[in-house]
Amino acid sequence: MRPARAVSNLIEVHAVIHAARLDLSPMPLVMMNAIQGGNWAGVGRLLGAEIPAEWRDADWQWLDQRVARAEADPAELAWAPHVLLLRESAEPDRPGPVVVGDAGFHGSPDENGRVEVGYMVLSGYRRQGLAAEAVRALMDWAVAQQGVTRFQACINPDNIPSLNLVRKLGFTQVGSQLHESRGEELIFHRDLPGGHPRDTR
Repeated sequence: MRPARAVSNLIEVHAVIHAARLDLSPMPLVMMNAIQGGNWAGVGRLLGAEIPAEWRDADWQWLDQRVARAEADPAELAWAPHVLLLRESAEPDRPGPVVVGDAGFHGSPDENGRVEVGYMVLSGYRRQGLAAEAVRALMDWAVAQQGVTRFQACINPDNIPSLNLVRKLGFTQVGSQLHESRGEELIFHRDLPGGHPRDTR
């Protein structure tokens, strides 16, 4: 684990993506460094929200690679992970914003112009359509701001909710792979030649 670095309100990446109920707040390097160093108070200050224990205690090893890429090439920050902030909470003692998970792309487009999308919603906020809302918002942004229309999702074959989600969003299975840390995954693609993510509901 890296030592905690000073946290400021510096935003180094693109603007927040607004969806119907969610704000998708991109993680600047200073936030990713704070997460790596366990500086959760600093992360909370940057987000203007409390940090749920379930999110804080998640496996953040994947973030090391994202930080290394961004430090080597600042252009990678355009594809930074996003914190999912629910603007209005149903809990009266937590009026919002509330951290309900994270989502984003696994990096910049590959040699075929394809980006892989991933997401995680905290257990207390699942089955409310938030993951689908987040993925649609990310795809909207990629099409409108980056001209990217080719998307990929890799799902564990036992993860039935995620399989149902990507199929609902118009993804089609094109193969499978054995990931070194995540095990077997099914590979799904969705291409949008001149299309729009919201065409499929």
